[in-house]
Amino acid sequence: MKKKKEMARIGRNQPCSCGSGKNNINQILSANGFGKNLPKDVVITTNTQKEKMSEVFLEFAEPLLDKCEDDKSFHNALQICAIAWNSSFLSPEERSKLIDESFNKYINDNNEREIAREILSKMLERKEKKFPDIKRMIMDFQISYRDGQQHLNVISSTNEE
Repeated sequence: MKKKKEMARIGRNQPCSCGSGKNNINQILSANGFGKNLPKDVVITTNTQKEKMSEVFLEFAEPLLDKCEDDKSFHNALQICAIAWNSSFLSPEERSKLIDESFNKYINDNNEREIAREILSKMLERKEKKFPDIKRMIMDFQISYRDGQQHLNVISSTNEE
């Protein structure tokens, strides 16, 4: 039987490893091109009045992340979760188009596409049931490693209706 690889996981309520309790947004954005595909006129800010989207996103993705055995599957699970999260804000037609475009870009095997569709369906149900009031889209995310532990940074939209 294959032994599951133990990874140091991102803690939902862990403070920044620098000890400040906050992450420096400029350091985060400059690391590995994080946020490079955002529109040029976007304003990046931190908002202490709202929940941290990194924590919300981790909680949302938890059912998939618990099954990950390595860093690649962890990243892929987060990508699927981001597609599910963001597509929850779209009309059924727009959602179908986004999912098809994403699958065409990332998944070549038809069997894998069918499995991914099932996962997306379950994650969309999870979003509707557990996170219906959070209307912020995930614009980008980054996994970084410090002191042998994963840390998740998320850029999200601020406009909630």
